[in-house]
Amino acid sequence: MQKPRGRTRCAPGSFYCLTKARMMKPISYLLPMVACLGVLVWTPASTSACIHGPAGFKGYVDSGAQRGLVFWDNGREELVIQPAYTINTTALEADEFTDDGMLKNFKSFAWVLPLPSLPDSYAEADPEIFTDLDKFTEISSRIPEPEKSDDESGPVIAFDESDDEIEFFEALEVGDYNIQPIKAKGEVAGKELSGWLKDNGFGEVDERVMRFYIENEYYWLAIKLSNKDGLPADGSAKPLHVSFKTPVPTYPWKIYDKRGAFDIELWVVTRNAIDLTKSRRFGLDTPEQLDDSQMQKNREPSYVQLPESVRVIGDSTNDLKTLRIGKVFLYRFVGHNIESEEGLDLSLLQDELFFEFEKDIAPKPAKEVVPTKPAEEEGEEGDKPEEGSEDEMDKPEE
Repeated sequence: MQKPRGRTRCAPGSFYCLTKARMMKPISYLLPMVACLGVLVWTPASTSACIHGPAGFKGYVDSGAQRGLVFWDNGREELVIQPAYTINTTALEADEFTDDGMLKNFKSFAWVLPLPSLPDSYAEADPEIFTDLDKFTEISSRIPEPEKSDDESGPVIAFDESDDEIEFFEALEVGDYNIQPIKAKGEVAGKELSGWLKDNGFGEVDERVMRFYIENEYYWLAIKLSNKDGLPADGSAKPLHVSFKTPVPTYPWKIYDKRGAFDIELWVVTRNAIDLTKSRRFGLDTPEQLDDSQMQKNREPSYVQLPESVRVIGDSTNDLKTLRIGKVFLYRFVGHNIESEEGLDLSLLQDELFFEFEKDIAPKPAKEVVPTKPAEEEGEEGDKPEEGSEDEMDKPEE
């Protein structure tokens, strides 16, 4: 995986001074298309207000079947996201397609990924990973048939606590992805960041959403996916894999606020069982929670049983070495109609999406409990007369 290097700071109001070596390459050569991080699963997508195609592009563009995978253990998360889009190609002429199904005039789109810490490695993931996961966690009827079974630390970031600032880390080229990591501190810097994102083809971020991420000290990845020969007409973009530190497994969620209704499918691999009653408050359900007549295959496989394309993600860092021993929990979550009138309103959430684990071990008491001694048996010390008692006084002197 590619490792990031270097960073550049600018005070608010002067960030357009960003210099050649530290800034993302000029993006005027990219045909802008802003895409939400909407993930569509099992049901068609609703129209998303934040999706639009490049100037002059005749095909209608909407958010597509993006999917996500989270590996988490020992304070380390491996996150794989497949950004995607759908295009109504009925208005396009035959000469706008290449022989291998690429769109000649649709060469780029952009999206923003907020994360709780700065990633320390980036890579493109195997396009087959979600196909393999879909098959491995196939949804089936609930039939009682038993399954046959055969440090590297991230960069240290220091900030001047007294001043707002916006900081641009060195841009990276990861396959077809161009990634500009950014950190903004303070309200003024948040407004500057919003302006930069809008001016550079990433669309507008809702003011409340920006404030939430700024107050919680998130990092931003401004991402462009581009190909000079055009992007696939079927929306099958290569997944992006980033690795970062986080105390709990998480997924970018509030960034979708006010971006239109969407569905999502997300797989989570952990060493411990997730509390499924708490994950529901984020609008996510397992197949069993949606319909108790259904069940997911391979909920608790051994690590070595996972598809090879999935194990590659877990094998990518030493921080997950404990996870790779023995059994893991693999959850397949789905969220329907998020941000729709009848679905979950993300503006009501106080937190970014995160997962909690079941508490299967009773908490230890604050002080050690000393067991009470049983009552003394007759004839033992407990039955001896007290000193100065009548029995003691009647005892003859020796």
